[in-house]
Amino acid sequence: MTDTDDAAVELLEKLEEETMRRAWGEEASPKDRRRIVSAAIIFGRQFDESRTDRRADLDEEGARRLLMDLMNRVVREFAAREGMEMGEAAEFLGEVGTRDRVLEFSEVLDEHSESGKPLDGLLREAVDGRRERAFRARRGPG
Repeated sequence: MTDTDDAAVELLEKLEEETMRRAWGEEASPKDRRRIVSAAIIFGRQFDESRTDRRADLDEEGARRLLMDLMNRVVREFAAREGMEMGEAAEFLGEVGTRDRVLEFSEVLDEHSESGKPLDGLLREAVDGRRERAFRARRGPG
């Protein structure tokens, strides 16, 4: 087991079954759950590393390239850790539902590390806030 695997298992142990079902669906197997958490850990670390390298004056094209590079690094590391081919890892992480779950859990992990609040409660709050976030996203800026 890798450090990321160990961390994923530890984090999963902090979550209630009901919370995981609400967050990731009935169909998410224990393996899928571990992979979502593992990918969120990888994404968070890669994002933090790219932020230290990022210049504040990026234009839209530069920001798009930075994001694509970030996602490519996440896919590469995830594939290596999971023993998957790159295409298989890209397919898993590129599926809209999975990608949204990974990004949401990455945000929950950030808040957990900053606030010290219980992980299970933060994930429940994130799930409860999905409808409002979707509504705001459809309304657009302003």
